[in-house]
Amino acid sequence: MAQTLVILNPNAGNGRASKTWLAIEPALHESGIEFDLTRTTAPHQADAFAEKAKRDGYETIISVGGDGTTNEIVNGLMRVAGAVPIGTLGIIPIGSGNDFAKMLAEPATPASPQPDWRAAVQRIRAGATRVIDVVRVVASNATNAHEHFFLNALDTGFGAHANTHAHEFPQLTGTAMYLAAIFKTLIKFEIDDVKVTLDDRVIAQTSTMLAITNGRCIGGGFWIAPSARVDDGLLEVIVADGLGRAGILALLPKVMKGTHIGDPRIKSAQSARVIIESRAPLAFETDGEISFNGATRLDIQLLPKRLQILM
Repeated sequence: MAQTLVILNPNAGNGRASKTWLAIEPALHESGIEFDLTRTTAPHQADAFAEKAKRDGYETIISVGGDGTTNEIVNGLMRVAGAVPIGTLGIIPIGSGNDFAKMLAEPATPASPQPDWRAAVQRIRAGATRVIDVVRVVASNATNAHEHFFLNALDTGFGAHANTHAHEFPQLTGTAMYLAAIFKTLIKFEIDDVKVTLDDRVIAQTSTMLAITNGRCIGGGFWIAPSARVDDGLLEVIVADGLGRAGILALLPKVMKGTHIGDPRIKSAQSARVIIESRAPLAFETDGEISFNGATRLDIQLLPKRLQILM
């Protein structure tokens, strides 16, 4: 058995991952990386594969797919981790958005190019590691509770509703795909009334969008938290006012450039723990995937220095 397991999602990037893997596989071999391979054939398999792999003794897991694939793998790893750091995780980004992968090549800014799988293979070959934070969220309502982990971001409100439409445009990827989803969401959306409890204050208001992030970028190219760091022990909290269509459209170009921080329509803060409460059920997504439907309370806690990652 090799010490490394590659978990490939051939359907990532609206199915383009399957073709890209034909070039990635020989590149890994040529780089001297010995690995075993498993492929997902259905959603929510990668977490079970990752959990079993760590129990079976694999030292390194490599995610070949998009943000959703990596998110599943992190959830599998965290189920094994307990209260100690776990890893090592490598990421070869071939998804639609690849938002977290943008953090792997510093400096990560709106001007940075899209992540390249070739550069990812070289990072894995080099073997340099960094221990980063992971985020735990417990989503609950009157009858159910669900624990989930994420690396990059959680958002609720308009962004989460847009995410439900993102993969309805298979001919598009990245920012273009998410922009198409945003314009579809503008036809009909709701403005939530939320209470947000931080370490040092409470924010209670209507909000079009509420994002809690460990990383900087969401939606394939929206730099929602441009100063975030994945190892500083703090979550970035971005709360937008309850905006109508015109307000959303006016704000979007700023969010794409990361220049919305300081805009009077935006509140930003840092906190190690965030509790979001709403009388109406919330739609929310983590790392580009809808994680739980109908939550009225989200308890979000940053877990510092929990995952070793190949950087």
